Amino acid sequence: MTDTKTIVLRKPLKHGKGDAETTVSQITLREPTAGDYESAEQASGVYGTSIALIALLSGVPVDVIDQMYGSQIDEAEDFIASFGHDAARNPDRSPEEIVIQLTKPVTLTKDDSALNLSSLALCEPTNQQKRKAEAAGGPFARMVALISLIGKVPKSSVRALCARDFLEAVAYFNGFQVRRSPDSDD
Repeated sequence: MTDTKTIVLRKPLKHGKGDAETTVSQITLREPTAGDYESAEQASGVYGTSIALIALLSGVPVDVIDQMYGSQIDEAEDFIASFGHDAARNPDRSPEEIVIQLTKPVTLTKDDSALNLSSLALCEPTNQQKRKAEAAGGPFARMVALISLIGKVPKSSVRALCARDFLEAVAYFNGFQVRRSPDSDD
């Protein structure tokens, strides 16, 4: 899996006016972070979270991304979704506790600090913890808050998690929603 993808636009797009006019002939996307998902969710406005996320990851204005062909938006969305592909394929019930070894350790400082992470220790949330996380806002903001709360790590560190690690933690929490059958041994 590559961390970036370049999409050559079938029709170059322009933005800006006069001397500030710029032509965009391709966009290069990178792997999102948890903070990128949260920021796109907050900035979604009339364009939606997906378009806002593509704009954020490519560094191209959202109104330019909005002018892309649908098939190229789909290509960008497929690339972004590929980082959570493995996590989304786990329909099993989650264990009560787990330690996730991060694919990409978070290094926010050069010091030995709680901001830096190489793993996340998570457990099944209580209803109270879930309610607390709900106050954070949309689905991505709630997951950032829940991971921070359960993992006892700063939100800034959670926001720096690469998509693969963030979505693995999200899948872990979603695994508690898998219902047990009445005749199961669990």
